[in-house]
Amino acid sequence: MARKTKAQKDLDNATKQIKDTAKALADVTRKAADVASKTSKDIAKTRDAKKAKQAAKVAQVAIAAAASAAAELVRTATKKSQEGAKRVTGSKEMSGAKKSARRAADATKKAAKTSAEVGRKQGTVAVKQARQQSAEKIKQARERSAAAKKTAQKKTAKARKTAKKKAG
Repeated sequence: MARKTKAQKDLDNATKQIKDTAKALADVTRKAADVASKTSKDIAKTRDAKKAKQAAKVAQVAIAAAASAAAELVRTATKKSQEGAKRVTGSKEMSGAKKSARRAADATKKAAKTSAEVGRKQGTVAVKQARQQSAEKIKQARERSAAAKKTAQKKTAKARKTAKKKAG
């Protein structure tokens, strides 16, 4: 099996951190849903909610009392919702999600930086290889040229000898 490059390792790490962040966010969402559910149950149990129900039953007789109870219910619901939001914000799930998101961002940044470094290194290696191959081709061409020169000189010398013999 081929070895993983540093860029691949960093990319795998970033992917893992992003998955962890997604899981942490799912945990936070679940926690928020639980808190909202408990908050709504708490609101239903309050005296104001019971008053609102009773006032609604006798709405024909006491519309003013129902409006007052509904206003109190809204105030109570707002207060309870704020308390629930504080519980979610301070929860261990939210803390874990923040840490996980930070790690994912760092890992992604590192992977991007590593990819650029690897690209530069690979580019440098490619340039070196191209130069080396070019130098080898030039050397081969010179050798072929020298060999062709020697062959031509030999043929010329032989032709001269042959011409001298025939001439004289």
